Amino acid sequence: MSMVKRAQAALPSDLPAGLFLNRNFLLLWAAYGIGAMGDYISAMAVLKWMNALDSPEITRLQAMMTFMFMLPFFVLGPFAGLLADRLPRRGLMIATLLIRAVLMLNFAVLLTYFATWGTVAQFIPFLLVGIFAAVFSPARLALLPSLIREDQLIRANAMSSGLGVIAMMIAMVIGGYLAQQAEPTVSYYVNSGTFVISALLLWAMRVPAREIQRQRGSAGLAALTEAGRYVRDHRRVIQLIMVAVIIYSCGAVVRSVMPAVVRDAFERPDYVQIAGFQARLGGGILLGALILTLFGNALRSEVAISWSLAGIGAAISLLTFSVFSPFAANVNYHIGGLAVIAVGVFGAGALSSYHVLIQRTVPDRLRGRVFGLTDLASMAGLLLVTGLIGIPRWPSVDNAVGWILLATSILVCGSAVMSFRLRIRYARFPRGLNLWWRFNEFYCKWWFRLKREGICTVPTHGPVIVVANHTSSIDPLLLIASTPNRVLGFVVAEEYANLPIGGRFIRMIECVPVKRDGHDAAGTRAALRHLRAGKALGVFPEGRIVRPDETLEPKDGAVLIALHTNALIVPAYISGTVYDSSVSRAFFRRHRARVRFGRPIDLSRYWIDRVDKESLGKLSQMVMRRIRELGEDDSLVPWPE
Repeated sequence: MSMVKRAQAALPSDLPAGLFLNRNFLLLWAAYGIGAMGDYISAMAVLKWMNALDSPEITRLQAMMTFMFMLPFFVLGPFAGLLADRLPRRGLMIATLLIRAVLMLNFAVLLTYFATWGTVAQFIPFLLVGIFAAVFSPARLALLPSLIREDQLIRANAMSSGLGVIAMMIAMVIGGYLAQQAEPTVSYYVNSGTFVISALLLWAMRVPAREIQRQRGSAGLAALTEAGRYVRDHRRVIQLIMVAVIIYSCGAVVRSVMPAVVRDAFERPDYVQIAGFQARLGGGILLGALILTLFGNALRSEVAISWSLAGIGAAISLLTFSVFSPFAANVNYHIGGLAVIAVGVFGAGALSSYHVLIQRTVPDRLRGRVFGLTDLASMAGLLLVTGLIGIPRWPSVDNAVGWILLATSILVCGSAVMSFRLRIRYARFPRGLNLWWRFNEFYCKWWFRLKREGICTVPTHGPVIVVANHTSSIDPLLLIASTPNRVLGFVVAEEYANLPIGGRFIRMIECVPVKRDGHDAAGTRAALRHLRAGKALGVFPEGRIVRPDETLEPKDGAVLIALHTNALIVPAYISGTVYDSSVSRAFFRRHRARVRFGRPIDLSRYWIDRVDKESLGKLSQMVMRRIRELGEDDSLVPWPE
């Protein structure tokens, strides 16, 4: 089966083209958001029950709440993932939500009962709720890709993160108000209601057939071993799990120290103020989710992870500065607020990006277990930092929050540097060229809304000429962005090679400048040398940009140099661009560009000692016909069997 046919089999055509037209996604999305409210509404009420504002250990109390809630994610992560792969995922999520609703109805009783066991045991109710949250998480993440199209994963994850943050912000405001104005039990009952509503929304979903019929794989210990081997054998998955460890650990540190920072460094000892500051973190995550939704597939997830780590490190450094700063507390409060928002923005970028990469790369039958192993590793880091802060009774731990933040910022900045170094080491192209290529890809996919239809049929090695119709001055950028494994140089008019900015890029990708009159022997020799060196060349046989109402006869240059260099010819068809008589203005217009590649054409069998002009003309017409046929064919172009 061809690559395209496999891709088509993995992407059912009956899925809605828009996320807001997808009933199942909307129900899962809403259920996640409302359920997320339940994870935060009770936090301030519990702190009030513990008289945290009057305690010198508010950092420890917040850390212990996080520690106990997240402990099941560590202990049960792989087993929760196994359940997500073996059981119906929707039913599993509904069951966990209803059990959490019952626990929250009895939360006050549980807190009072376990408080008699000791200072650590009083947090066991968070452990009980966390057990079922840990089972819910991999089931939701593993179910999502079966509900939507593959090219919607970035937006879907960003929308989920954004809604989760909106829910958190609403929950923080409601929770802070209820903690200030009502008894803690009111918060627990409201919390229980959110879980019930979330379960009802999931019950209303229509489970897709491929989710019901999915391959269940092995069971028991063999299933966990299978997932472990998969992770071990895939370096990329290991790196993604390490990113998750860093993000969750740093997030736990920031959230644990936030009450003490607001109370002591910013001199605002108030539950509403603390909840409002935590809501800023949520606002940053929401903003980051909106940015990812705007960019969609234009920004590569692995690039987003590297820059997000750098951004998180810089933001935590700024938060550290606000703690040690000699400025007035009110000034530091606003500096710290900006830093927390930035942590949220870049945190959203990292979280959504690594979720997308795992969902794209891990087979469906293993996806739940891999997410479970990710939970295991990330929660190990989270529990390590919160345990170090919360379990030992450190003297004056609240006075050390600035140093804790400083150590965290150093860790994240070091991770960002390592991420960039790995990206440079494994980049396809040299450093400078790789930067230009990535920027061009982002620019084309975002501004020109470029999509490649089908696979790229350009061979990874050997001389090749990519020939395409010429619709706009942006066509070379579109072909470069659509050819991920080769650097395409182009035959370009020599005046373009001398442009201040574009000329540098033209020289970097080794374009061949020629005179427009078509009588340039030096340019032809340069093109021959380029191909004989095993490189790729892009040519527009029509010779210039073609107006929508005209048809031009192809020139013979591409065919001639292919015959002399034994280069393959790959036809490509460009559509969706908006014609503009101005060469420069086309770069600033929005387009809906599409590029489609055809089967490679081998002209070696046409070689004779002396090719006459008539033969060249016929071959050029045949190549041009192959280009235009791509525009008429609605089916994807498979790699030749």
